[in-house]
Amino acid sequence: MHSPFENMAKKEKTLYSAVYNDIISKIKSGQLKVGEKLPTEIELTKIYGVSRITVARALKDLAESNLIYRVKKSGTFVNGKLDHSTPLIIPAILPFEETFNDIMTGIQNTALSYNIFTPLYNTHNNVERERKFLTELLSNKPDGIIVYPCVSLCNLDLYAAILTAKIPIVCIDRPIEGLETPLVTSTNADSMCGVVNKLAANGHKRIGFFSVSEQMAYTESERFRGFCRGIVQNGLPLKNEYIFNTYDLHKKEMTSSPAGQRQLFHKYVKNELLRYLSLEEKPTAICCLNDTTLEMVGKVAKQLGISIPEELTLTGFDCTDIEKARAEGLISVRQDFFRLGSAAVSLILRICNGQTYSPIELVEGIPVN
Repeated sequence: MHSPFENMAKKEKTLYSAVYNDIISKIKSGQLKVGEKLPTEIELTKIYGVSRITVARALKDLAESNLIYRVKKSGTFVNGKLDHSTPLIIPAILPFEETFNDIMTGIQNTALSYNIFTPLYNTHNNVERERKFLTELLSNKPDGIIVYPCVSLCNLDLYAAILTAKIPIVCIDRPIEGLETPLVTSTNADSMCGVVNKLAANGHKRIGFFSVSEQMAYTESERFRGFCRGIVQNGLPLKNEYIFNTYDLHKKEMTSSPAGQRQLFHKYVKNELLRYLSLEEKPTAICCLNDTTLEMVGKVAKQLGISIPEELTLTGFDCTDIEKARAEGLISVRQDFFRLGSAAVSLILRICNGQTYSPIELVEGIPVN
């Protein structure tokens, strides 16, 4: 004999299956066409005579199966493969550093499921190599291009020419400044705000921000915006002297040599940390822009005799080595690189298919510790 709770669970499962299977049936039969907007959750509860929880569960599973997709503030739409006799050709231009292996895997796995051919181009984060590939692709006229730009303000002429040729572009992580290219990126602002909240909960009252970058690009701006939001929300002081950066690294001093760049950044990080030591009221914690900043600041701090984390707590962002971060108790955010790649393919497919899409698609960052 079944308990009342078991009977309720069985009934809920039956109702869920009825909603889930009926929507699938309507998609397969063509009654619901690709790109068509579904009724709202409230409307679906009335259509099927079920609870909103049941409808929400069915829609969630349909979305995870790529049969539908959701656009914030617009609604839920029918997804679907493009029915081409030959695969779509959508090249991906990536920096191909070790960090980006998961992005590449996310792109290739999702592309394979949609019968999309994605030749991969490696820029080594070099603007001239990027230019060479863009020139080649403009000539070849693929169905679309996925790109992780080297720098937001480079090769604008080629990106504009590609868009003029009606070849859609989807960017990963950072947009192409001045051009309206759809973007897939992490929740940089929300995630950095979460890091500040964690530090505040741990008792830190004076928190700084450190960026090792020659410019405040989109990703940097979003993370800094999240930092400022967290500081304000927690009622902490937001002081100019608590913002450490290398933005005044003069262009005339820049070198194309990676080793030369590291030496220069080391010099400027040291100058900023000497400024930190001169402060009467020093921050007890500093949010680093990314793992590169964390590594460099941590190394120079130890050289200057600053005790980490006893005297100064440092936080990261990107968290490429999650096991090490967890073992060391490092507060950080791991970007879901696989989902960034997968979402980029899904987004450009919707554009190619003439479906409704969101110009910015956010992928949730994963808090660490």
